[in-house]
Amino acid sequence: LVALVLVVVSCKNEPKNQTNEVNNQEVVANTFKVTINAVVKNNDDFCLLYTEDGSLNFEKGIWKGVTGAENEQTIEFSLPENEFPTQLRLDLGKNPEQKDIIIKSMKFEYAGKSRELKEFELGVFFRADDSKCTFNSATGVVTALIKDGVRQSPSLYPNELILAAELPQLNK
Repeated sequence: LVALVLVVVSCKNEPKNQTNEVNNQEVVANTFKVTINAVVKNNDDFCLLYTEDGSLNFEKGIWKGVTGAENEQTIEFSLPENEFPTQLRLDLGKNPEQKDIIIKSMKFEYAGKSRELKEFELGVFFRADDSKCTFNSATGVVTALIKDGVRQSPSLYPNELILAAELPQLNK
């Protein structure tokens, strides 16, 4: 009787675990992820904004707390399951004490495919919001502008045509 109970209980657990593993793999496969490697010296909050209609009307966004560090760190954003962006914008914090931010690389991942941008390529795909910051793609340095003694919150906008052509390659 004890052996029969053990067999029944252990058989019930296996299908549940297998189902959960399959569901987790599907979520990963249907989730668009953006990974940024950057040097961010002070604690801050970053936001990845995106559209799904090709416009630059950024109404959807994902906030991420970033802990300040002297060394390069990884900052990951995952879009909700089954949402695929057509344009991306990165808001690089609002901390008035933040120093220059250095972006080393940016990686897009979806359905087992990935595309990594480094160095000058970052400047091909993204541009600074000139009213708020400067962006040197050769060094990855984003410097917030100071207006009337107030640090502006830096943003990197997409070079629309280039990003719109590249993102769908991950969905093929």
